[in-house]
Amino acid sequence: MDDRTETRGESRSLYRWGVLAVLVCVYMLHHLDRMVLTLLQEPIKHEFQLSDSQLGLISGTAYAVAFGLAGLPLGMLADRTRRVRLLAVLLTVWSGLTAFAATANSFVTLFLIRIGVGAAESGGTPTNLSLISDYFHKDRRSTAIGIYLVGSQVGTLIGFALTGVIAASYGWRAALLVAGLPGVALALVLLFLVREPPRQEAQTVAPLAAFKQIGANPVLLHLIIGLTLANVVAPGISSWLPSFLIRTHDLNVGSVGLIMAATIYPLSTTASIVAGMVTDRIAARRVQLMFRFMAAAAFVMVPVVLVGVLTGSLWLALAAFATQHVLHMFINTPGYALAMTLVPSHMRGTTAAVLQVLSNLIGFGVGPMVGGALSDALHPYFGDQSLRYALAFFVFLSLWPCAHLLRASVLVRRAKQQADAGAEPAVQGA
Repeated sequence: MDDRTETRGESRSLYRWGVLAVLVCVYMLHHLDRMVLTLLQEPIKHEFQLSDSQLGLISGTAYAVAFGLAGLPLGMLADRTRRVRLLAVLLTVWSGLTAFAATANSFVTLFLIRIGVGAAESGGTPTNLSLISDYFHKDRRSTAIGIYLVGSQVGTLIGFALTGVIAASYGWRAALLVAGLPGVALALVLLFLVREPPRQEAQTVAPLAAFKQIGANPVLLHLIIGLTLANVVAPGISSWLPSFLIRTHDLNVGSVGLIMAATIYPLSTTASIVAGMVTDRIAARRVQLMFRFMAAAAFVMVPVVLVGVLTGSLWLALAAFATQHVLHMFINTPGYALAMTLVPSHMRGTTAAVLQVLSNLIGFGVGPMVGGALSDALHPYFGDQSLRYALAFFVFLSLWPCAHLLRASVLVRRAKQQADAGAEPAVQGA
């Protein structure tokens, strides 16, 4: 290899990682604009005199239903159009609407704005994952996706720290304005600096055929179900965590944002990167072991969260919730990486959309709403502590995804045994 060839290879490699950095920033704003309302629930609740069930509707259900309706069409569009241009348009829409939420004057207005944010954001991750999968070969893809998923934690970390301080000083409306405006500038960066990569496989597949291929892969099906259920639990806890800390440990919105940014999210950010690296090393040789590892993380989450909600110590609670976030990253990061490996290039946008739609429609849509409804139902018995016991009941749902992840592990092992015996594997993509 001559010096010019080596230089060109290094340049392409640096550019690839630079593109990943831009996509991480997009995902940061995606998650910030999605989660900022959870930090601002208490001042919004008091200004508009809302119940916990209504808070669950605007923070979760309104967003998730719109996400579910728009997600699959936008995911399929990502498989058929210029993804960079599509991503820039979506980013402009969801960021602009988040900033516009600062003008809301009622529950209905916030509800409608959240519908728009959810619809636009539904195309974000399918488009991002499709781009990443074409920029990175499969032997580095899990690490790249793990780094990408860091955006959710960094976005929440920065967002909670910054918007919490702004909300405490200038009100929740100013916090929404600051959360929304940066996305418009980042959309211009996407358009002018990120090139559309060639797809690794040029063929396309009709939507019905794509869904049939997904349905014919039992490992992928159990993975999708397991991730969906895990993503019911995670937002069901995370969306109520600021309110829980305010009500149970007598904190204000500003201090909650700073404390969570300093304790919980740095650990989960590191966990996302480590989880991606671990997946690259383990899944290449023993996919079934990765599924068992994910199942174990879901199981351990139950006692960890119980400690967090039942302890009287703020710092023990923060340590428990930080651990819960780390465990979730060791489910989500390998899960998304394995899903992208189990399908061909021309189906990654659709597959990612299916994951995102289910995780948000069922997960983000059901989790916060159920948490709020449980809190309202328990309020006559536990008063201001009702949210504590609602979350304690809720976390037992984490046992459900264990069964599906373990089943996927069994199917992968059987497929490997069939392949070793010279028979055609019964499981596709394992």
